[in-house]
Amino acid sequence: MTILETSVSRYSLAVDASDTITVMIDNADNPWGRRLHDALTFATFADSAYPVTPYASVGLADVRPDAPDRLDMPDVGDRSASGVLDKLQAAGYVTARTVLRETSSQAYLSDGRTVTAVRVLRPFALVGVEYRFSREANSRAIKYGHAYADQWEITDRSYIVPTGWYLVGETGDYVTDLVGVAGMDGDPDGCVFEMEGFGASQCAAGCQSCDARWLAYADSWHFDADDSDADAWDFDDADDIDETAGTVACPACGTGRVGFDIF
Repeated sequence: MTILETSVSRYSLAVDASDTITVMIDNADNPWGRRLHDALTFATFADSAYPVTPYASVGLADVRPDAPDRLDMPDVGDRSASGVLDKLQAAGYVTARTVLRETSSQAYLSDGRTVTAVRVLRPFALVGVEYRFSREANSRAIKYGHAYADQWEITDRSYIVPTGWYLVGETGDYVTDLVGVAGMDGDPDGCVFEMEGFGASQCAAGCQSCDARWLAYADSWHFDADDSDADAWDFDDADDIDETAGTVACPACGTGRVGFDIF
């Protein structure tokens, strides 16, 4: 069983949410997740990012700021990976559905996490474009309330993202950050819950001296005895918390130390 490091303090009993996403990536079926990860990162940093057919030639005339919107080449740039995926889905490049969304109060997590199952329907690359305003264009914008950028350049191009299934992992309760992407060989529905070390839904506690054992579930800090005669207890009442060792004084024998495993 994969056990992640547990953070133990007076106000924390959790594993790093990013570490659980790393577990997901380590369980990937193929390496193509890196391609989608890089494309999503590309689109969150680019001024504008346009999906194109692999190997398609794109010139400055194709990305003129005053050109009509192209349904086959929309700007998918966004501040978040989820926003990029929404725009790619609207353009017909991918389908995306949320398979898991948990806040830090719903499991033993340092932060919220979101996992999205993505199917790339047709391969694509992203072309980055930077638009700038000259002094004259700024003057027109001030005078008329609107003006097109009059300087632009193609800055970069992402690697090709192949068709297939992916799991996209983000962390954050309110604003999400992309952590990683796993490439999967088929529809990954439900598979995250089968990955050892990903769950973060149970917390086992055990004394190193008296062998008393307890279990807690779903972010609860109330521990009930697990196959032992020890009394139940609450983490809020724990004494002598050692944050470095990740242990507390044993509520059963009083002399031993209790450690925690979250899984």
